[in-house]
Amino acid sequence: MKKFNRFIYSCLFLSSILFTVSCSTPDNDEAIMTGIESDLQAAHKDVNNSSKAKMYTAELAELNGSDVMGTAELVLEGNELTVTINARNLVPDMLHPQHIHGFQDDNRNAKCPPASADNDGDGLVELGEGLPFYGPVLLPLDPFPTAPNGMISFVQTYNVSDLDFSVTPLQNRVIVLHGMYVEGEYVATLPVACGQIQPAQGNN
Repeated sequence: MKKFNRFIYSCLFLSSILFTVSCSTPDNDEAIMTGIESDLQAAHKDVNNSSKAKMYTAELAELNGSDVMGTAELVLEGNELTVTINARNLVPDMLHPQHIHGFQDDNRNAKCPPASADNDGDGLVELGEGLPFYGPVLLPLDPFPTAPNGMISFVQTYNVSDLDFSVTPLQNRVIVLHGMYVEGEYVATLPVACGQIQPAQGNN
């Protein structure tokens, strides 16, 4: 009797499966598969967009008659920001602080200061005189280089999620290099080069 009951239950279960399959039409199957494929493609696109590296550049031009010039490349991938700086004509074998500057409150566009920012008329745009143009330090690009032979070749990666405030949007920021002699005294805080960060060509 038990074997007969198990046989009946098995037949009923199999019948229910066959009935469900028979009720499904080719059009329904195709619609279901199309929906699944669309969802998978959308999810894949979201993953790609979230992990896609965003590239930026900056042309570093001299400040305060330093003759310093160079380039910077920045790659933002997720929370990791890799900064590459190549510059020349710096004071050799001296510490050169370098930072990303910007305005954290309203994200207005930071820019490099003009010569007219020299409020005290001493012929130099000091750090404080440049602040209204490029804003406070958002990210120190340390360890600061010492420019052997007057050149900087710098590469460093930072986790920007560790910052107290956002370094993005990078296109609203500038990079400033510091450090030169003034009347025989080395002034490590004096800006010597500045560059507006821009999205790299072809970067979306």
